[in-house]
Amino acid sequence: MQISQRQDAFDAIVIGGGIVGRLATWLLSKMGKSTLLLEQHSISKPEGGSRGSSRMFGDAHSRRVYFELARDSYDLWRVLEREADAKLLTLTGGLDITTTLQGRRDISALAHRLFRRSKSFDLYSAEALCREYPQWKYDPRMRAIYTPRAGILEAESCMAVAVSEAKKNHAEVKDNSQVVSVELGISGTIEVRDISGKVYRTRKLLITAGPWASNILRPFGVRLPLRISQEQVAYFSPVEFESFKPEKFPVWEWSGANFVYGFPVFERRGIKIAFHSDGKYLNDMTEFNRTPSKDVTRRLRSFLFRYLPSGAGEALEASTCVYTNTPDDDFIIDTVPRFPQIGYFAGCSGHAFHCAPALAKTLIELVFEGKTAVNISCLSSQRFLRLAA
Repeated sequence: MQISQRQDAFDAIVIGGGIVGRLATWLLSKMGKSTLLLEQHSISKPEGGSRGSSRMFGDAHSRRVYFELARDSYDLWRVLEREADAKLLTLTGGLDITTTLQGRRDISALAHRLFRRSKSFDLYSAEALCREYPQWKYDPRMRAIYTPRAGILEAESCMAVAVSEAKKNHAEVKDNSQVVSVELGISGTIEVRDISGKVYRTRKLLITAGPWASNILRPFGVRLPLRISQEQVAYFSPVEFESFKPEKFPVWEWSGANFVYGFPVFERRGIKIAFHSDGKYLNDMTEFNRTPSKDVTRRLRSFLFRYLPSGAGEALEASTCVYTNTPDDDFIIDTVPRFPQIGYFAGCSGHAFHCAPALAKTLIELVFEGKTAVNISCLSSQRFLRLAA
């Protein structure tokens, strides 16, 4: 009897219903694999790093692994859009701005790599940046690079569509199904037990459980150096509303005393802004607080007053989210030692959503084929073993 012929058995099981898990379920179902997605919370109310209504997309990466993941993800986002007949990605162009010497070196290095890849970009001095985008307040230290294939992913729609399209392909999705154990059964079968006592069987297991991944992997001897941090985004009504519409103002990232990123007016009638990795670390998810910090909102508004004064209008609202961080801010994508049929993705570090389709595809390749189209050797968990040695 084939394992996929049993009601409780599947070609693949995915644990964790964040964006990577949902997209992996969609891609597996497109491949004709009988697939089960298990999510411990409500599928309509995500609790991990995929919470929120929008995410930034961009393919301007110096490192080849991230460039290739973003490049492939762009194509897959467009495939998902076509299959679902839904708008998920709006291109606005993107600005990377810096006020530091190292930042200027990084921009020069990025421009060199984009040129070698035949990718379009524009370099701006402080004067040129403020001339092109007068919303920015002049600072002689500023340098910037603009790339056209950047924009905004409608994250809530991406999450919903990935599930609905997977279901159309006959994938099963079970929420409120916390996984309590993963064990190897007879003949290499993997047995996954949820909190209700139900046992599901598979020969291929993909773990995409965000900050909860460590608990699932620990019985296999996998120790991941993950740290959970609480982050916050805030929305402000710009003083000059028209000048912050997407057709006039791109998404942006700022590296200076802080790393800050922002969006034009796209949702909630305001611009969106946040610190990337603000430094509030949690011992575990029980410490996560949904109540936004007034101090963080105040500091974000201070940034706007200094650099984007016409955007520093009324504070509309704020919301909190979590990052699952690695020591080097790079992802972890690997298989369990001695059990290559079990693969995992962890350590989003706040920048995985935009390239989630390619991450899902790569994880599937790793588990089903033992090799990947994108060279992800630098993202293996083995790098932390080398550091420990």
